[in-house]
Amino acid sequence: MNGRYGASEALARARGGDDGVYGVLLTGENLELGYYAPIGTDRQGPHTRDEIYVVRSGCGEFEIDGDSRPFRAGDALFVPAGVPHRFHRFGDDFAAWVVFFGPGADGDGS
Repeated sequence: MNGRYGASEALARARGGDDGVYGVLLTGENLELGYYAPIGTDRQGPHTRDEIYVVRSGCGEFEIDGDSRPFRAGDALFVPAGVPHRFHRFGDDFAAWVVFFGPGADGDGS
């Protein structure tokens, strides 16, 4: 990769990934850059690494550890490792950049 990651390529990677909603763009020793574009329902569970979502498009509600709050394009959302979280009430246009960081094994977006 050349260090530049566009949304069109990121979405193609997400749709071409194992689950059809998350694609990996970059991996490093303690870092993963991905793109998450769930369809209909967010089925992910807690992860073993901290993560940051940067919402590229769409809006809805983000539930973290039982607390729900609205989100919209341009928002950045932090989730500590191991904390349950999920997106709700989002439309077909919802997509987010995802950065997993710190030591850990997962970062698969599910």
